[in-house]
Amino acid sequence: MNHKEQYREECERIRASETWRHAAASRMQQQPRRPRTAKWVFPGALAAALVCALVFSPLLKPATVTVEAKENLMENIRAQKQQVPAAPGQDFISAQADFAVQLFQKTADAGKNSLVSPTSAALALGMTANGAKGGTLSQFEALLGGGMDLSALNKNFAAEQSALKAVTSGKTLLANSIWYRDQGLSVKKPFLQSNADFFGADAYKLDFGDPAAVGKINSWVDKNTGGTIKKMVGRIEPEEMMILINALYLEQEWRSPYINSRDGTFHAPEGDKTVKMMESTETYLHDGEAEGILKPLKDPRYAFAAILPKSGTSVNDYVQSLTGRKFLSLLRSGGDGTAIGTLPKFKFSCALSLNDALQSLGLTDAFNSGKADFSAMGSSPAGNLYIGSVLQKTFLQVDEAGLKAGAATAVILDAGSSSSQRPRSVVFDRPFVIAVVDTSTNLPLFLGVVADPAA
Repeated sequence: MNHKEQYREECERIRASETWRHAAASRMQQQPRRPRTAKWVFPGALAAALVCALVFSPLLKPATVTVEAKENLMENIRAQKQQVPAAPGQDFISAQADFAVQLFQKTADAGKNSLVSPTSAALALGMTANGAKGGTLSQFEALLGGGMDLSALNKNFAAEQSALKAVTSGKTLLANSIWYRDQGLSVKKPFLQSNADFFGADAYKLDFGDPAAVGKINSWVDKNTGGTIKKMVGRIEPEEMMILINALYLEQEWRSPYINSRDGTFHAPEGDKTVKMMESTETYLHDGEAEGILKPLKDPRYAFAAILPKSGTSVNDYVQSLTGRKFLSLLRSGGDGTAIGTLPKFKFSCALSLNDALQSLGLTDAFNSGKADFSAMGSSPAGNLYIGSVLQKTFLQVDEAGLKAGAATAVILDAGSSSSQRPRSVVFDRPFVIAVVDTSTNLPLFLGVVADPAA
């Protein structure tokens, strides 16, 4: 059983109806594989984690810096102070909003609870982009920045991470790391330097053949996702060369906690359910297609949004009609009144493969062994690098006290205002959209659908 199959089994325990396993296997069978291959794995998290993997096939070995086999390779690389903006630019925010909504649309599972962390995914992919060149890099730039060049992307990602870490209450964990095999791989120092400078990433060289290596990686993810994601990586196969990980965790109390909850009925796709409902008066969100509430968390940087499609529109149809511009506009609509929001308690986790979603969004060359160009990252005698898998795990809990959210993403590379009006009422008693947002940019750290809070 290989690494991806093990990961898929873990995902199925979380969401038994996952269907991406067979699609991923079929796609991998269609990929041209060379006899000698190697794989790089990249993860990330809010409690979310993302993993990307690249495969090596024969390639002329470029001039590289072979780093000594020390566990933390950044011992010899110090992050250099960079001139970065105080806050992400508007072009970057618009591009990231588009990416977030499109990724959400591609991963939302109709009729089921869904959760994705666009922020975790973007940061893991941003690290990976620093190893890309040519057409492969151009596709990363188009997907993550709407055509913004890598230098500008790096600066905006650095500004975003700095802002997310500047919390005044609660707990936010945000970390990046690079892990790779101690034999058969040369890594370019500029790749490591860029990830240190703009992503604060540590890099670790490990004996992937040692069973303890898996434990070290999973312990790092567990620690940096507040214990919400304990197992990101299974057994590491001989051809696997590198793992890039973004980990993100958010634990926040409400600015105004719910006093109590009561029983209520939620109309889930599979029938009515009795659930605990919480009620409060919050900022009212609305446009012509949906209405909702924006509930602030104790740290003013973060807020929770719940969005209910208008009557007669399914949550799936609403999600598919969204754009980045519509999402940002809806969040900015909260200035002309309040609403009494009745919200169910819920807690769920998800596991996703992002391969198909990313390729359908234009990141195609990076997954193609014959077209991928990751020569700015490094080289291996085993061959050319390409992305084999991008995997993400997420967790979200909403109750009377506040919320906990986590995500981890891994990229696996193979080788080879208040109004005087009476408050409106919004009752979330049917499937609705949720978001945990950065109030300074309105970008969603998490996007999801609550189809059944009792599931």
